[in-house]
Amino acid sequence: MEDFNGRVDSRAILIGTLLMVAVFSGLPVNAQGGAAPVTSVTIQSGKLPSELKLTGSVEARRHSVLSAELAGLVSELLVDDGDQVTAGDPLVKLRDQPTQLAVDFQRAGLARADAGVKLARLKEQRQGELLKSQAAAQDSYDIAEAELRRATADRTAAQASLALANDELKRHLIKAPFAGVISRKQTEVGSWVRPGDPLLELDEMAVLRITAPLPQRYFSQVAEGASVALEFPALAGETINARVTRKVTAANPNSRTFPLLIDLPNPANRLAPGMSVDIHISLTGSDQPVLQVPVDALVRQADGTTLVWKITGEGDQLQVAPAPVTTGRAAGGLIEITGGPVAAGDRIVEQGNERMRPGLAVRILAEH
Repeated sequence: MEDFNGRVDSRAILIGTLLMVAVFSGLPVNAQGGAAPVTSVTIQSGKLPSELKLTGSVEARRHSVLSAELAGLVSELLVDDGDQVTAGDPLVKLRDQPTQLAVDFQRAGLARADAGVKLARLKEQRQGELLKSQAAAQDSYDIAEAELRRATADRTAAQASLALANDELKRHLIKAPFAGVISRKQTEVGSWVRPGDPLLELDEMAVLRITAPLPQRYFSQVAEGASVALEFPALAGETINARVTRKVTAANPNSRTFPLLIDLPNPANRLAPGMSVDIHISLTGSDQPVLQVPVDALVRQADGTTLVWKITGEGDQLQVAPAPVTTGRAAGGLIEITGGPVAAGDRIVEQGNERMRPGLAVRILAEH
């Protein structure tokens, strides 16, 4: 037989050999009234290694679909699929000549407004001096002062118009919001785009995010900051140590699992979104004793349930009865029994359990 990791169990080979010897050596296999030969094991209560294995997926921590804020014709496409960019790099440029002309026009309007303020201020100052020497009436000064306020307001409006035109001009150039890799290009030079049309997809690569579904039974045993060991098929034979970044409390309603997030620096771009990863997580609260049996003692049913065959009776009057169980963690060839009509000290069938039926008499060849 094989364990959960696909390794051949040397103990299973030994037991099989003993059974074959019993048959071919002429020994009466049914010497006890048709009793089936089996090996047995006693259910133990003890500590199980504090580790949980999950399978996760690598994702970009930040993924952005870039689009334009206004309609226009793509005049320049400055990147291609797979290009690395830094924050602020220009990526796509829309035809901006009309907007550039509008900026020039507004700039000229602002210069004219500045000149108007300068002239109005000179008039106001001159009228103020005349008023002090009583060479001008109060009305003349009030008019000059009002003209200065109007010229100042006109300049403020011209500044706002220029700023608006400059902002529209800037929106013709789409820049990278953060450093990353162009994962998909969705436009070309000469394309007419509208606001919101996808142009490029950008993935952050400096830090990747690993997500894995955490079963609800382990929710309280995995804490943020818990140590994890990561094994990537893309990095055969290498283990990367990290920590749990976040445990999301919103469960998947179908699987009753909770997203577990692990942020992992990726300075050399050795990893990429879409990869799979095996996650070994250190659990808390695992110092409590639990019922545990060898993996070989479990029998998987066609309906997905699991059972063990409990041995009852004494001496030559041994029989088996099925005991449905639920399981938890597995480690070192052992698996945790989380529920079922079994207790520490019960004897169960370890080898030969595939031939069992309720009430079948059994004969123990070896006991562990």
